[in-house]
Amino acid sequence: MISANISLTRPSGFSLNVSLEIGDGVTALYGPSGSGKTTILRLIAGLERGRPADLIDVSNDGTVWQSETGFLPTYKRRVGYVFQQPQLFPHLNVRDNLRYGRKRGTDNGVEAPLVHDWLDLDPLLDKRVAQLSGGEAQRVAIGRVLLSDARCILMDEPLGSIDQSARNRILPYLDRLHRELDAPMVYVSHSLDEVNYLADRVYLLEDGHVRASGSIFETSASLEINKDEGEGLAAVIDCAIRQYDEAFGLTELAIGSHALFVAARIEGERCRVRIPAKDVSIARNAPSETSILNIIPATVDDISVSSHPSALVRLGIDGQFILARITRKSLAALELREGQQIYAQIKGVALLTDYAR
Repeated sequence: MISANISLTRPSGFSLNVSLEIGDGVTALYGPSGSGKTTILRLIAGLERGRPADLIDVSNDGTVWQSETGFLPTYKRRVGYVFQQPQLFPHLNVRDNLRYGRKRGTDNGVEAPLVHDWLDLDPLLDKRVAQLSGGEAQRVAIGRVLLSDARCILMDEPLGSIDQSARNRILPYLDRLHRELDAPMVYVSHSLDEVNYLADRVYLLEDGHVRASGSIFETSASLEINKDEGEGLAAVIDCAIRQYDEAFGLTELAIGSHALFVAARIEGERCRVRIPAKDVSIARNAPSETSILNIIPATVDDISVSSHPSALVRLGIDGQFILARITRKSLAALELREGQQIYAQIKGVALLTDYAR
């Protein structure tokens, strides 16, 4: 467990006051540019030190990394840092870049063939750095970190410099690492899609403060956090996998006792899905003769109304929550109130990732 209590002010006037607890799995630091995400990461890594007036306490399982009385150098913290730019040696091929990572570390039980398999690096081993795409180069950079005896992986917007198609290709590799590695990962991003895909726990940062924190399921469905989000707003839920219908190409999932159908073949026991708020509508009575497959009984948990034409409604389904964005006119016509039993009509369901957590 990494604990970080940070209070500092920079000459620019920027202040950072946060307290964080980082355990197993992926902890995401999410928020706009300038909110303090990278500064926190650099303080955890030992790449930045506090000034005399700052109050900084960073420790890992009782070992002090930085405090008023001491500072542990980066190389003794056994953290791996993945930058936005891959930081590879251009004069070495992929194989030798990876070997450099192994030389810098001790044997941490992660063998090179295993890392190659996790990140699909074997086809790249003899390539020069200049021959790699942005996504391939970032996979090599991550592989080098894993081979350097890192016991904690810090990622500073690792997909920020590559295009959307490359991001979509590399996210499954990061998720696999998340599940295979016995090491905490801290993931910095201002992309809500990346956070929804990977994170177990989220700290939302704004102007140097933690605005909110919690599990991904809590934060993705929080009205306070999401009330200003636009069309991309979506809740993330945890589902059990029931069965695949070969005839119609649908997998039946379960939110508690209720069925949810997804147009994809999904294997395993559990999965994470993303439900866009704009694709959820509300009916007071059970609809009939409709093309929408996913019609689920739900309870109105909370309602947020702003000056915009739309309202945001949080709906509870067997202990989990989804969001519906509807017009204020519809809100008034349905006379929605907290605790009311309604039916959620879910048009869009996107599979995010299979996982075993």
